[in-house]
Amino acid sequence: MTSFKDLGLSPDIQLAIDELGFSDPTPIQEEGIPALLSGHDVIGQAQTGTGKTAAFGLPLLQYLDPDNDEVQAIVLTPTRELCIQVTQAIRTYAEHLDIEIVAVFGGAPIKSQQAQLRSGAHVVVATVGRMKDLISRRSLVLTAARFVVLDEADEMLDLGFLEDVEKILRMCPSGRQTALFSATMPPPIQKLADAFMYDPIVISITPETLTVDKISQAYVEVSNRDKTEKLIEVLKQEEPEQAILFCRTKIGATRLERDLKNRGLDVKALHGDLSQGIRDGVMIAFKGHRVKLLVATDIAARGLDVDHVTHIINYDLPNSSEIYVHRIGRTGRAGRTGRAITFVTPDQRRDLEQIKKDVKTSISAWETPEERLEHAPEPRRRRRRGEKPRKLDKADDQVEEEEEITGLPEEEEITGLPEDEPELDSASDDPESDDSVDSDDDGSDEDVSDGDNGVPELGEGQVKLFINRGKRSGIEEEDLRWALKEGAVLEDSSISDVRVLDRFSFVEIDADRAEKTVEFLDGTKLKGSEIRVEVARK
Repeated sequence: MTSFKDLGLSPDIQLAIDELGFSDPTPIQEEGIPALLSGHDVIGQAQTGTGKTAAFGLPLLQYLDPDNDEVQAIVLTPTRELCIQVTQAIRTYAEHLDIEIVAVFGGAPIKSQQAQLRSGAHVVVATVGRMKDLISRRSLVLTAARFVVLDEADEMLDLGFLEDVEKILRMCPSGRQTALFSATMPPPIQKLADAFMYDPIVISITPETLTVDKISQAYVEVSNRDKTEKLIEVLKQEEPEQAILFCRTKIGATRLERDLKNRGLDVKALHGDLSQGIRDGVMIAFKGHRVKLLVATDIAARGLDVDHVTHIINYDLPNSSEIYVHRIGRTGRAGRTGRAITFVTPDQRRDLEQIKKDVKTSISAWETPEERLEHAPEPRRRRRRGEKPRKLDKADDQVEEEEEITGLPEEEEITGLPEDEPELDSASDDPESDDSVDSDDDGSDEDVSDGDNGVPELGEGQVKLFINRGKRSGIEEEDLRWALKEGAVLEDSSISDVRVLDRFSFVEIDADRAEKTVEFLDGTKLKGSEIRVEVARK
C-alpha cells in the first residue's frame, strides 16, 4: 500500500504529516498529489470528507518559493467557513516552512486583510467576492499566481459565483497550474474546466471511499427508554465544543430537542418541517458558534459544513453504512481529530457490526474521558526535529525551541513540557505529572525545596507557569490575560509575559502570586476547554 513517504513530498512537509499522525493517503490524495507534483492540471471529483484539502494543499506548498514574496498560489472557496477550514489545514501542513498563508473573506474588516497582504503572502485563500473586491482595490495582484485551486466548484455555481471565478482566472498567468475540485460536474463546471484548464487529469472518487480514519469512534448500548438520560450523561462527560445529534425522523428530532431544552441544554433542531427562514437562522446560529448542540435529520443537514464540530452523535443508528460515513465525516475536519458516538439498542448490535465491516473501522464501547486516559498507552517520547530550523529573530529562538515537538494530534491535550523546558513542580496535584516529565536529567526528579513554597524565581521575583492549551484550542494572548486578571485577580503590573504557542502556553507572573494563580485557574474552563495550570521549576 502506498504511504505518504512514497509520494515525493519534501522533508519539511513530510515531517508535518508525520506529526499529524498521517501515514496512508486517501484515494484522492494517492492519485492527486503525484499528478499535481508532476505539473498537471487536475480535476478531482470528490465529496467532502475524502481528504481533498491535503490532496491540493501539500503539492501547493511544495511548489512555493519562500524567497519570493509575491502571491504565488490562490485557493478560491465558495463560503467563509470553507475558507477558514482550508486555511487552517494548509497552515498545519506548512508548520515547518517559511510560508505566509493569508485568508481573506467577507464579514471581516477588509483593512486588516489589506494590511496582511501588504506584509506579504505566498498563499491567499479567499472567498470569491472578497478576492474580487481586493483586486479592484489593487490590494491583491495575481500576476505571479501560477498555482490556482477551485475548491467546491459546484457550490460556487449554486451561489452564482461562476462568472466572477472566470474573471479571476483571466487575471492569473496563462501558464498557471490549475486544480478543480467538485462533488459533481454539471455542464457549467465542465465548460469552465474546458475553457481554463489544459489537458487535465480527471480523478473520480466514489462516496464509498470516504475516510473516517481520523475520527475516534465509539458506541453506547442502551434501551430506547433510557436513551435520553444516557445522552445527557455522555454530553456531560464529553463536553463537546459543538455537536450534531442525528435522528432518523423529523418527529424524533423535534422530541429530542424538546427533551434537551427541558433539561436546560443549549440546543436547536434542523428538519424538513421548519420553514426555510427558520432553517437558515438555525444554520447561521450554529455556524456562528451561538448554538452548541444541533439536532438534525440527514436530509436537513445536507450542505452544513462547520469546521468546529468536535462530536457527532448518532442518537438513532443510521439506515446504511454510507449514511454513517457521511454523518461522522462532519467532524475531524482540517486536520483536526473528531469523535463519533453511536447509540444502539441491544437488538441493533448486528446492524452495528455490519457498519464496522463495511467501513472497515473499529468502533469500541464508549468510555468516559477518565477511563480512556486510564486505558491509553504511555505517551511517546517527544523528540526535537532534526531539520534545519526556520530563520527567526534572536528573541524568537526560545519560542522555536518550545514549538519543536512532534507526535501530537492537533487537538490533543498537553500534560507536560518539552524536554528542554523547565520541569513541572512535583507538588502538582496532577496524578499523571510524574509520567509527563523526563526523569533522566541529573536531579530532575528531586523534590522542590521548601523555600518560597517551591516556587522558583525567574529574574527579579518572577515565575513561569505552564498552561496546557494554545492556539489550536482557540486560545489567544488576550484570553490568557483576561483569565489572569479576572480569574486570578492579578493586576497588569503582575503579568510580565504571556506566550501562546500552538499546543500550549507560558505566562510569567510575580512569584508571590503564583500559588494562588494556580489554585484559582487550574481545572477551570477557557474558550470551552478545561485548562491545566502548573508551576515550572528549573
